[in-house]
Amino acid sequence: MTKDIRIGIIGGLGKMGRWFRRFFEELGYTVSVADQETTDKPEDLAQTCQVVLLAVPLQHTVPMVRAVGPLVQDGALLTDIASLKSDVVRTMLEVSSASVIGTHPLFGPGEPNITGQTVVMCPGRGQRWQDWLTGIFVEGGARVEIVSPEIHDYYMAVIQGLTHFSTLALGLTIDSLDLDLMALKRFATPAFHRRLTEISHLLSQDADLYAAMPMLNSTYGVFYREFERIILELKGVIAKKDIEEFIRLFARARGRFG
Repeated sequence: MTKDIRIGIIGGLGKMGRWFRRFFEELGYTVSVADQETTDKPEDLAQTCQVVLLAVPLQHTVPMVRAVGPLVQDGALLTDIASLKSDVVRTMLEVSSASVIGTHPLFGPGEPNITGQTVVMCPGRGQRWQDWLTGIFVEGGARVEIVSPEIHDYYMAVIQGLTHFSTLALGLTIDSLDLDLMALKRFATPAFHRRLTEISHLLSQDADLYAAMPMLNSTYGVFYREFERIILELKGVIAKKDIEEFIRLFARARGRFG
């Protein structure tokens, strides 16, 4: 394909929307954006752009798909960058006759470029646009993982769901115990310093997004229940001072992680 493609980013004034605008413009493409403060509206871009990229908050992605999907040209590409894919891709295929690809960049807007980053793609319809988008990412130095929306959401339940859950729980525990953060930092090991950094980073993000991810992914419940069971099991072993059982569990986990 030539560079004579107009790309429309809905949510283009958000952090990731701005990131992708710069990314495509540096490649030589013409990019238009629609957001709450812009003259162009989402419907305008849907009707006039050859590529329509949704970069709105996760909880607003499916409603936005329903609003603009039917307006996207038949030969165009409708895609998104939401962190969950099953409902989004299913809705895009239902309401639009355009080509459809669900996309999830596994990095944040602080990254200077796409080199070395991972992008997940969940194809829905349209091989020509899939080849184009894959080529752009690979040319930029990214690693592209192509999977179904269901497999994507399954892995995100661990990679995002359990990680954010345990990090928030640790932060809430420190707060509930009214622990002195400065004292914790004075006595912290390198590993705990990293954990404090993870907590601070999480809490600096958009709370709505981190609420939406577990509440919109039906897979999360299975992982949360197992996480709770393991915590209770470890708690029981420690309460009984059962060193042999603790060592057995430790060895079991070591066997998985090598």
